[in-house]
Amino acid sequence: MRLRRDLRWIAPALVLGIAAVLRFWALGRPGTLVFDEIYYVRDAISQLAHGFPTTWPDDSPDMSGDRSTAFTDDPANAVHPPLGKWVIGLGVLVFGPGTGWGWRSAVALCGVLAVGITMRLAWSMSRSLVVACTAGLLLALDGVHVVLTRVGLLDGILTTCIALGALLVWKDIEWTDRSPAVWNRPWLVAAGAAFGAAAAVKWSGLYPLACFLVLVTIRDLLRRLREARSAGSGSGGAVLAAAGRACATAVLALPAAVVVYLASWGGWILNPGGWSRLPDTAWPASLLRYHVDMLAWHATLSAPHPYQSSPLSWPLALRPTGMYESRWGPSDGCPWPECVSAISPLPNPLVTWGGVAALLVLAGIVVHGLRRAAVRAPARFVTAGAFALTGYLSGWLPWVLTVSRPAVFQFYAVVLTPFSAIATALVIGAAWGAVRTTAPAAGGIPDTAAGTPAQTTAAAASGMPFDPDALRGRRLAVVLYLGLSLALAVWFFPLWSGTPVAEWFWRSHLWLPGWD
Repeated sequence: MRLRRDLRWIAPALVLGIAAVLRFWALGRPGTLVFDEIYYVRDAISQLAHGFPTTWPDDSPDMSGDRSTAFTDDPANAVHPPLGKWVIGLGVLVFGPGTGWGWRSAVALCGVLAVGITMRLAWSMSRSLVVACTAGLLLALDGVHVVLTRVGLLDGILTTCIALGALLVWKDIEWTDRSPAVWNRPWLVAAGAAFGAAAAVKWSGLYPLACFLVLVTIRDLLRRLREARSAGSGSGGAVLAAAGRACATAVLALPAAVVVYLASWGGWILNPGGWSRLPDTAWPASLLRYHVDMLAWHATLSAPHPYQSSPLSWPLALRPTGMYESRWGPSDGCPWPECVSAISPLPNPLVTWGGVAALLVLAGIVVHGLRRAAVRAPARFVTAGAFALTGYLSGWLPWVLTVSRPAVFQFYAVVLTPFSAIATALVIGAAWGAVRTTAPAAGGIPDTAAGTPAQTTAAAASGMPFDPDALRGRRLAVVLYLGLSLALAVWFFPLWSGTPVAEWFWRSHLWLPGWD
């Protein structure tokens, strides 16, 4: 019993330790800016000095010596909101602007925080330590997430904000299951603030906010329709009540998002001289003009790029974005015929592709569960599956449906990784026998660590055999899957971290044609 209590702390701490090692090990390598760090890192440094980004004299990635503070006083046209660059600036304040630790440490910390948030969300959804630690471990080993939290770009920070917002939405679901209050929903207000922070990093942070609000509304509507049928009354009143609650949901969440978003512009507001600030014009009008220009820039961006990729290919990571590559030979100290140092968000195949398979399994379970919603309350497992699917699709489907420009990249899919990890963990938890599916009669959320005889595991509900031999076999398969995922992370880590390797070793990682 004591060991089980200790595992509740030891296992998550071990997962966080793995996440930290993969994100902080040799973080300063290379000592030059890589890929779009040339925009976001330099914006962060000049924003610290002026309150808004300013221009730099050239586009060289070299940040040695005085070059790390060679910004001018002229405002720069930054095409993303400021919050992500403020976060990057925190690392610069600690380690200085002339080192990769300064540019990347805050983003790496966000990556570790995202693993912790994902574990907490998975535990809240399942009340299972197995599911929670599996979700955290899979995110910790996800190649796309590792790389995007080892470079000074915005997307790793965005992912953390979205994961936090999702956790707070789930807390609101738990809160409203216990209390029918319309306005007393503190978790929803907090979720709106978290998604406002996501939008203050990149505008695409608004997609999950909209999708989760729709999910909350649909869930409330289905519950009210079910109650109306049980009472033998018509559905009109249920629809009106759900519509009213949806309006209250929006009134609570959206202002919180707006306040946080505007607060991120505080440096630009308080320091006249930023881009698009017009003399004798109130800052709200100038800020609106700035946003119109930003929207036009994003809508018309058409510059071709060798690593651009269709959003349809993102779930399978068919075209990773090469962010850095350097080659040298024996004359420069290479012990092999040719050396390569590269940074590319190559996927951990078992984690990424396994996540897609798990999402498809969950989709089937959710559809089956909703078909029975009229006669039986949707199980907690179905709700959790729908929630994970919503999070995943909110970061992917809008790009599939609306993108019209060619300049989109695989690394945008990093926002999918927490939900892919949770989906896989839920399926693994079902196979392990750690996830229970039957909600209590009162509509509350069961604690599956305690469980009741009336509850059945998700494995049994889905038709898996539940005899001891079958259970041992499934658990062995889970252990092998996680062990191989860890081994693949070790195998791919040199290409995630810019480690100098032999050219043949680098090429041995290029499993698909689009991975070069």
